[in-house]
Amino acid sequence: MSRQELAEAVNTYLADRYSAITSLDENDIGKLERGEYRWPREQRREALRAVLHAQSDQDLGFYIVRGPRTAPIDEHTNERGPDASQAVAARLQEISSGAVDSKIDVGLVRRAGAAWFGMLPDDLLDLPGPWSTQMEAPPKIEQAHVEALRRSTVLFEQWDHQYGGGLARAAMSGQLEWVCRAARTSIMSGATRRSWQASAARLGDLAGWACFDAGDAPQLVERFFLKAIQLAGEADDVQQRTHTATSMSRHLTYLGRTDEALEMSSLARLGWRHLPPLGRAVIGIVEARAHGKIGNTAACREAVELCDHHFATSTPDGLHDETWGYYADEGQILGDAGHGLFDLALRSDDHIQAEITISRLEAAYALHPADIVRSRALTMIRIASLKARHRDIDEALAAAEIAVAEAGQLQSHRVTDDLRLLSRILDRAVTSRGDQERVEAVRTDIATLVNTSA
Repeated sequence: MSRQELAEAVNTYLADRYSAITSLDENDIGKLERGEYRWPREQRREALRAVLHAQSDQDLGFYIVRGPRTAPIDEHTNERGPDASQAVAARLQEISSGAVDSKIDVGLVRRAGAAWFGMLPDDLLDLPGPWSTQMEAPPKIEQAHVEALRRSTVLFEQWDHQYGGGLARAAMSGQLEWVCRAARTSIMSGATRRSWQASAARLGDLAGWACFDAGDAPQLVERFFLKAIQLAGEADDVQQRTHTATSMSRHLTYLGRTDEALEMSSLARLGWRHLPPLGRAVIGIVEARAHGKIGNTAACREAVELCDHHFATSTPDGLHDETWGYYADEGQILGDAGHGLFDLALRSDDHIQAEITISRLEAAYALHPADIVRSRALTMIRIASLKARHRDIDEALAAAEIAVAEAGQLQSHRVTDDLRLLSRILDRAVTSRGDQERVEAVRTDIATLVNTSA
């Protein structure tokens, strides 16, 4: 029986037994044979057992990865992917079994753990989002296609940094859908397939981030991130799946779901020993943000120190790292970790902590490139907020005016949220009669921006 004949037999079985319309083809069977898919959906496993007269899933080589495999591996080729320490592996097992804090969305964390090993049951075409493209994928994908995909993703990243996620996320989603269709239907070598899936994972990470920035529904954002982790898991790309786990942690912190955010950072640590210093620094950033959000001062400061330490040990060639190169910029590190300290300083009457945070954010803003507009706007908004809370109102208003000018170039829900907070802080600030008109002018400008972005 050929691969195509087997696929057709499975489709027939599912149609007869479940009235299900499926379109498995020889490419899908090839993925099963190569171990790229190790745990098909339940009905598909049943159909394969029936057609091939197998007694069990194990007879066909199907299994679920619950943690690191124990079989010996070649450390040079690292065929089994990243090892986890016993403690982290035990934690992942705990997540998989559902024995986690009841405040945590067990389903989300468990799905992320499954995606980490490339074990989500969803078909690659079951993508989230209201956007769809019917463009056909090429019959064969080669390295030139991979390079073109990478270049287009870099362009999307530039748009996101400069204009926010609101304007480009639909294009990203359509591109991702087409890329996943190609992964399912196009012929490609094993090496090319891994490169294609890894590049698709980077695009999925970015699409999720853009939807997060645009204020889309959390379920939509999470599904993009899960899809990206799944693609990176199938490609055995530990760097990209770690990066996406940190993106997901940031999103959860932003929503106030800090328990889940810290679980996601624990998942990201599965790849710790394979990460370059910049990757480890980013884990410090997301942990600082989560701890800062819940007011855990000691843990937040420790995470910031972790971030700064690993950034200091990074080498200049980190700038060319496809996954982590964005964080080779000192301004990004100062600002990103500084935002974790921001939550502590804003709520506290500790003026020393506030001054440390303001100084860090001002240094970050001075180093931000002109085309990284969203980072510049977010950093200056927070400088203005802290100065209004802890310093002179004139300094706060000067910073706020710069922040409003930067924010006017963006379509970003996160920026408008921070602007709303700044407006509330300015409204409560102690002002003289002469300053009051200036405060109202800034608040009016903020209201105009917020309403325009709504």
